[in-house]
Amino acid sequence: RVCLSVSTKEKTMEWSRMSGFTLLEMMVVMLLVSSMAAYGLHGFKQQRMALQLEQTSLQLLAFLQQIQQRAFAENGTAQIVVDASQRSVSVQNTARRFTPSTPDIAIASQMSKSAGFYGIRNNAMAGHIELSSEAGTVSAIWSAQGRLRLCAQPKRLLGIPSCS
Repeated sequence: RVCLSVSTKEKTMEWSRMSGFTLLEMMVVMLLVSSMAAYGLHGFKQQRMALQLEQTSLQLLAFLQQIQQRAFAENGTAQIVVDASQRSVSVQNTARRFTPSTPDIAIASQMSKSAGFYGIRNNAMAGHIELSSEAGTVSAIWSAQGRLRLCAQPKRLLGIPSCS
């Protein structure tokens, strides 16, 4: 805002500048900035939880693939044991164990007691293990032919496709 004041006695022109913001303008700006920050923080938290779930699921898939490859290579049996209370997946009669790195992720399973990989016939007893957190649920599924895959429920989760 610029004001021009003209003095008639001196015939001089004097320019003066009014600078700064009013209290109302500052309050409006602060309200907008804080609402955008709150929205961004919520989105960042959701994204971080989804990323942790995705990474843990990929680690579980890699663990299962190692078990499968070892069973096939050794012509042995690798039965999968899930302990939901201790949040771990292990191979029966071995020290191999998978535990999620973050405490926010829970483990559940729906499989028979003989679920696992059988190297003698290069196949498997089908089953799946579910990892869940506030971001969603991801299932690590293996078929009777030994095919391993991940899918997310109820909708796609980052790079993991939906189960439906």
